[in-house]
Amino acid sequence: MRKSHTRFQMSLFLVFLFSLGLVGTSKAEITFETLVEQVKHNETKYKNIDLKIDYTYQTGPASIRPVGDTNSNVKIYATSQNSIRYVAQEGRYRVEVESVNLFQDGSSRNSNHIKMYDGKLTRLLEQDHIVNLIQGYAGDDYHIRPHMLFLRGPYYYMPLSTLLSGDKAIADSPEASWPSGRSLEYAYRGEADFNGLKCHQIWATLHKNKKPVRRLEFWLAADRNFIPARYCSYQLKLSEDQPTVEGEVLEWVEVSPGFWFPKETKTTSFSSYLLKRGQKIVQWTKKYQTKEVSLTPRHELSFFQNLEIPDGALVYEIENRKIIKSYKKGSAKDPESADAPADP
Repeated sequence: MRKSHTRFQMSLFLVFLFSLGLVGTSKAEITFETLVEQVKHNETKYKNIDLKIDYTYQTGPASIRPVGDTNSNVKIYATSQNSIRYVAQEGRYRVEVESVNLFQDGSSRNSNHIKMYDGKLTRLLEQDHIVNLIQGYAGDDYHIRPHMLFLRGPYYYMPLSTLLSGDKAIADSPEASWPSGRSLEYAYRGEADFNGLKCHQIWATLHKNKKPVRRLEFWLAADRNFIPARYCSYQLKLSEDQPTVEGEVLEWVEVSPGFWFPKETKTTSFSSYLLKRGQKIVQWTKKYQTKEVSLTPRHELSFFQNLEIPDGALVYEIENRKIIKSYKKGSAKDPESADAPADP
């Protein structure tokens, strides 16, 4: 009877430890697989989010157009400043982006982007004059989540846990754009401290046609919901010691007790051409600065549907990747126009 009572107490104690996230993460039991499970578990905490964040892209010395270069057809960014509002809620999302782009020739261009999905229809407005109304889910190009701030690009529109779960998981991800012939190999490299945080370092080595070409390194901060506090990327044909990309979280914000979000991040890319010649020269830098963040958005359905389409905008209705109808907003062909022909 006493043994049963002791086992019952031990079970309660283990349940308590698991609720704190301590079971499965002791030094003796940590594996790559348990870390991926921790990442996956913590990603769910950010499934719903209402975020205002500024994103800045700045070219470095390695990207400056050479004096005398007269190729005016190619515009090179000097800076791009973007104000982003991103909301994801119960499978729906809405993103609004206002951008100010400055080029090295002194010219500038402002742009805007609005995209939303209400569970049935994707609405997209570009530059106030092009509109796509797409049946079904048409991707979430921004998908801003804390675990993937360092890896936003054409191959990485997916959760970090998916990227770390193998080729099949990546191929099955609706957000992935994974070319054939690529595969990933993983390794847990042990504990490491970074900026006073206890981290777990993991490697993901990208193979192309079975040859290792790039290594991604993540420092997962155990006390920050296993969000990467640091990230490095290596082009292995150039160097296994000097990264071509480095990223780090400069400051954190605790959204609510136990829920952290990067308040400021910086990612720096170095010229691979010059790195090969022993020079570490900046190609570009990217910075994210979080202005507001909530993990409990409560928006009405209409928030994910209301898209103001300017008069004269070109509207394309799309189904199964085919344009089934096109018209100018406000024209006689516009179904909502007073001049539109009545249904028979």
